[in-house]
Amino acid sequence: MATSANAAPGFRGGLHEVFRAQARALPSRTAVECGEESLTYQELDARSDRLAGSLIAAGATPGEIVGLSFPRGTDLVVAVLGVLKAGAAYLPIDADHPAPRIEYLVEHSQVRRVVAAPELAKVFDRPGITVLPYERGAGDPGPIQVAVRVDSPAYVIYTSGTTGRPHGVVVQHGNVDRLFRETRPWFGFGEDDVWAMSHSIAFDFSVWELWGALLHGGKVVVVPAATTRAPERFYELVAAKRVTVLSQTPTAFRAFDAADARLGADLALRHVVLGGEALDEDVAAAWLSRRGESKPRLANMYGITETTVHVTYRPLTLDLLGVADHSPIGVPIPDLAIRLLDERGQPVGRGEIGEIHVSGPGVAAGYLHDPDRTAARFSRSGAGEPTYRTGDLGVTYDGTEYFFVGRADNQIKLHGYRIDPGEAEAVADEHPGLSNSVVLKVSPPGGEPHLVLFALCRNGSTPELGEAVLARIRAALPAYLCPAQCVLLAEYPSNHNGKVDREALRKAYLARDASVPESAEDPAEAVRAIWEQVLGRPAGSPDADFFEDGGTSLDLVRIMQETKKHLSVDVDLGAFADGLSLDRYVAHVGEQFAARKGI
Repeated sequence: MATSANAAPGFRGGLHEVFRAQARALPSRTAVECGEESLTYQELDARSDRLAGSLIAAGATPGEIVGLSFPRGTDLVVAVLGVLKAGAAYLPIDADHPAPRIEYLVEHSQVRRVVAAPELAKVFDRPGITVLPYERGAGDPGPIQVAVRVDSPAYVIYTSGTTGRPHGVVVQHGNVDRLFRETRPWFGFGEDDVWAMSHSIAFDFSVWELWGALLHGGKVVVVPAATTRAPERFYELVAAKRVTVLSQTPTAFRAFDAADARLGADLALRHVVLGGEALDEDVAAAWLSRRGESKPRLANMYGITETTVHVTYRPLTLDLLGVADHSPIGVPIPDLAIRLLDERGQPVGRGEIGEIHVSGPGVAAGYLHDPDRTAARFSRSGAGEPTYRTGDLGVTYDGTEYFFVGRADNQIKLHGYRIDPGEAEAVADEHPGLSNSVVLKVSPPGGEPHLVLFALCRNGSTPELGEAVLARIRAALPAYLCPAQCVLLAEYPSNHNGKVDREALRKAYLARDASVPESAEDPAEAVRAIWEQVLGRPAGSPDADFFEDGGTSLDLVRIMQETKKHLSVDVDLGAFADGLSLDRYVAHVGEQFAARKGI
């Protein structure tokens, strides 16, 4: 495992030690809440101590990587703290991911111990792995004292990379501690703050959401996955729980903004933080026009897993959005520095685009069990500071404020995830009938961006072949890496260099259109047309999960709105508690349509 001495001045101890100090000062305050369950700081401290004791008894040692697999809830937060209190680092493993992905994470990380919810323990039942099914109240209740250093690993998060295989980013306690210390003047973190933890523990926005609360005596509201997918329910939760700090990807914020425009609730928000992908300036402008620029403060923050969540900060204003040619990301966090370099590693001039290099104590330790990859991306600046070459392109006009331009390679940023298209392309090319696969991000006008797989087909294309390829990819990769549609071609358009003309592929795909039939006598036909129109692509398998197939919560809202418009049917989201597919949606709308018609 890579290590470094990125010492953070003023480091206050391990993250769990800072939490313990808050628990002693504020024992009766609510620390974490999810649905009807909640834990005070004292209760969370005691439960995580018991888990830490169980881990130590099972042989866990300081610096070890321990797997973590839990659904969203209070037990997840207990488990994170328990692993850290044992002196170990947590590796989030999503049990919903396909078996090959889980097997890769387990084997590559070389974890020997996994803490899991009882219902998920069987996923990790394999030789060489000790599984500790977490049970409330089990273990030694005494306080655990395991010292950690500034450079002790706190967590490992696997991200997609240009190698075609995910790699684990090792982030240290000191990396996280200084993130909050350095950004506190901008945010004024405090014990009265309520943070919504709406992101997966395997996505580093969760680090900001969880520790922003627990390091300052605040409350973290863990948002159930089903609620994050239902924009109005999520909006209502933010209003009802009096959330003060909310983090969103620009894609997710589109749905939140749409819900706000419809419902206009009294919100307690102080800060809304956007990040993870390029800013949607139209949505930001609509929010600022309606809510104003100060309460809450809407800010754009650029960052990546290898630089500990955030690198820059920029409060957004209507004046700024009106003149910005690129996504405004603002100024670096005070203890970080940005350099924009050309392909030769030389600084570019103001107004010129260069690759973003980040230096300072936010830079992670490196990649787990991958010294070559670490050496290629991590280095030292001329001043001796740890530096990460991001692969992102940026520009500055005044040497102070920065703007995000895009990627320097084929990587894609979508829904907050950094995606290597090579992962899905490699799986597709394993099919004997396909070759030279290309995965692109497409953005239909008025629709949501999604991934599309293009591939050359040797023996003629059929809808069944395309669906078989997508099924193969879904069985191998997490949902966020999976294309929503497969387009099979006899040949690719090429540019003047003889390479695949990716822009021509996008344009040809987006040129395909669907329209809703004028007659509403056949609700199934109308619903399918609505589905395709909103998603900007032909419907896939009728029994495929809507969200796993690339649909978003905002897509669903638009589908419901169009259903109401064309069929006068109000869709009940509760009907899809067990999952949403085209078949299920058609059946539900058909029942409502028949009831309205008195059939």
